[in-house]
Amino acid sequence: MIVFDIDQKPTDDLVSLEELEDALIDMNWEHAIYTSFSNTAECPRFRVVLPLDSPVHPESFLSVSAATLEALDEFLDGRLLKVIDGCWRETSRCYYTFTTHPDRQSGAISFYNPGEPLNTLELKLAQSSYGLDAEYTKTTKPRAPGTAVGAAGRSFELNRLLGGMFRSFNEEQIVQKIFAADSELNASNEYFRDPIYARHKPRPGETKDAAALRACKSWVKSHLNWLRRKAKGIDTTIVNRQAQSKAPMPTHEALIKLKDFKPGKTKSGGETALAEFEIVSGEHAGRHVWHRFYSDGTPPTAIKISSEMLEKLKTAANLPTSSCGDVLKAKDVIVHARIKLKAGTNGFADQNEIGTFFTQPLS
Repeated sequence: MIVFDIDQKPTDDLVSLEELEDALIDMNWEHAIYTSFSNTAECPRFRVVLPLDSPVHPESFLSVSAATLEALDEFLDGRLLKVIDGCWRETSRCYYTFTTHPDRQSGAISFYNPGEPLNTLELKLAQSSYGLDAEYTKTTKPRAPGTAVGAAGRSFELNRLLGGMFRSFNEEQIVQKIFAADSELNASNEYFRDPIYARHKPRPGETKDAAALRACKSWVKSHLNWLRRKAKGIDTTIVNRQAQSKAPMPTHEALIKLKDFKPGKTKSGGETALAEFEIVSGEHAGRHVWHRFYSDGTPPTAIKISSEMLEKLKTAANLPTSSCGDVLKAKDVIVHARIKLKAGTNGFADQNEIGTFFTQPLS
């Protein structure tokens, strides 16, 4: 088994027991959690016990433990590493079982949640070294209350959608879209309305709708903060050259400029337009990518996606409107975009397309 001892101080960026439980439940990991003897209401201290599906040899134990910690910390904003006791790196360790101080019995808790045991082979193959060299110094910057981080499980698709909107929409717009997506994807079982998560429960005098929206705002804010810290900047050096390859490019971010915009008709007579862009940064400079926009007479979903992309292009290129008629005014204007690799189907080869235009600063 793997045991993590969360032994934090009141001045730390506190990780609550409920936050960690949320992540473990959504990741479907079998686990037990119990508060330790020094636990207090102001500063939760507890242990997490995670069984493995097969024994692990001592020489592999650290890598398996590091991979487990890394997977958990990905959903806790990197905060778990800062408050965990470094004893998790020991291959053999004695831990006290559930116990509490006589004066703090009301805050003591011990429980078990079923799920799948940790997949030893999968964790071993990750070859993680996360936290192995950490000095485990404590942060003195308190975390703003109410900014708990969401977990994988049912909210995994919401997290994926948020990642796609990162830097393409502002925080308020992302909250609106994620809240709407939760209602659509998880109809009658919305993630932000599920009372199994303590932070989703209505506070005194708060309606269920208000509580759900508050939970969504908190979730979005925390995930955006994590993405901002994780995001890597791109080389903004402008490169003008001929394409070096014709092979499909991996998904990446780049600076691009519009070269052409050709209106046309679909086979069914709908309005469409094909935009051609040239990449002007990084190793793929000189390559061209295309994006097709749709409007009147085409399926509503295609129109909706195209309208959002045009709105982003308008903001990124500082266009007067997001109408197709104004797109040519963006010719040779350099904008920041994600170049997406789209896997080929039905015998067609992989191809690249514009995934999104970023409207927020590079930094």
